[in-house]
Amino acid sequence: MGVNPVSTTKSANSAGRSRFILVFLLVVGGYFGLSSLEWVDREVVLPVLKVSAAGASWLLSLMGVVTQIDGVVVKGPEFSVAVRSGCDPLAPIALMSGAMLGFPASWRQRLLGMVGGGLILFGLNLVRVASLYLTGRAHSSWFYSLHQEWWPAAFIVIALLLWWAWLNWVQQAGRTSHG
Repeated sequence: MGVNPVSTTKSANSAGRSRFILVFLLVVGGYFGLSSLEWVDREVVLPVLKVSAAGASWLLSLMGVVTQIDGVVVKGPEFSVAVRSGCDPLAPIALMSGAMLGFPASWRQRLLGMVGGGLILFGLNLVRVASLYLTGRAHSSWFYSLHQEWWPAAFIVIALLLWWAWLNWVQQAGRTSHG
């Protein structure tokens, strides 16, 4: 009696999906669990917030906008914006990384995807903070919507698009190496 290849494939696909979901939930849940700890907030999140504020101020200076940094606050003569938890790229990076870690790929491919995608999301976060400063300065009525609705949604979509692009790259590399 032989093995039914259709049921074996279905079983393997089901196990792969279950593994993906489990790893994804563990990474994302682990991130949110760890980020709620005071030590992690102080030693990891706060330095990221400070670097984000400094990076956004640097971007603004490239555009001729003079600002100063006070910890996590980007200050200008007309407006100030504080970079707080949730205004960092860490949650989108965790979302993207969880998806990459859950997918069957080499560790090298996963690492390249997480580092490359993380750098893109970090750079985009500097653009976000700078744009919020400029928006608050010029059109304060738009600030809340941009800050609370548009940028968070954009970050989720971009994190998923980065994962999708990485997934296509991994699958293409697999086809190339087997073909």
